[in-house]
Amino acid sequence: MASGLVYDVGVNDGSDSAYYMHRGYRVVGIECSPIMAAQLRDRFKDEIADGRFVLLEVGVAAENGEMEFWVSEQHEWSSFDRTIASRNGKAHHAVPVATRRFADIVGEHGVAHFCKIDIEGNDHFCLLGMTPETAPDYISIEMSHRRGDEDIELLSGLGYTRFKIVSQVTRAPPYRLTTWLGYSLPAGRSARVRNAVKRLFGIPKVGEWTFARGSSGVMGPETAGGWHNKEWALKRWRFLHDVDKKFSMRGLGEWFDIHATKD
Repeated sequence: MASGLVYDVGVNDGSDSAYYMHRGYRVVGIECSPIMAAQLRDRFKDEIADGRFVLLEVGVAAENGEMEFWVSEQHEWSSFDRTIASRNGKAHHAVPVATRRFADIVGEHGVAHFCKIDIEGNDHFCLLGMTPETAPDYISIEMSHRRGDEDIELLSGLGYTRFKIVSQVTRAPPYRLTTWLGYSLPAGRSARVRNAVKRLFGIPKVGEWTFARGSSGVMGPETAGGWHNKEWALKRWRFLHDVDKKFSMRGLGEWFDIHATKD
């Protein structure tokens, strides 16, 4: 029987955790931003009290200890990497936060059915903290435009054999035509293209649940599109990497998640 546990690594405002609990899962959320953690304690006070939500106010890193964490005014960009927190000239400041190895967290809370990873720069430390035995049935990790190929190789080493790449804007696969259109049009028109893509290809809700802006959407087998092998995933990452490298100043600002399964 699949585990009833989900790890939400990078809880942010809690939209994803709320959906996972709506689906009946018990969630261990990891959030090291003191600002967001305070809001989560208030939002999920009932779920924390009855044990459906466990909030770990730590950062995932290579070692247990303490590190300088950069809190950005664009809260979802807060990161251990100052270049991410200060992106586009955003105001930011440093705070000390506790860090834990992901292997220790899994050892304490158990092997999950699904794990979502989106922590602005330290994502790969979660993969490095897993073994084929402790890796969940399904996993998603924000695709690094710079090193997504390395994460795909790490996932393969953990036993994942099939992959999807899903847009964080539409929660659907990145269609080549719409991706090229969004990046190649002048910057002033990119917002209109992005909204058109959402209307045409987006997945705003599933059943009675409407996804909040920035939500990762559904998990595992419920994600849109077909599953593909590692070579396909590497090829698709390269396409998106090259498009982003050529047109990143055009203003589309689209990011993607790599989903993987062992089935």
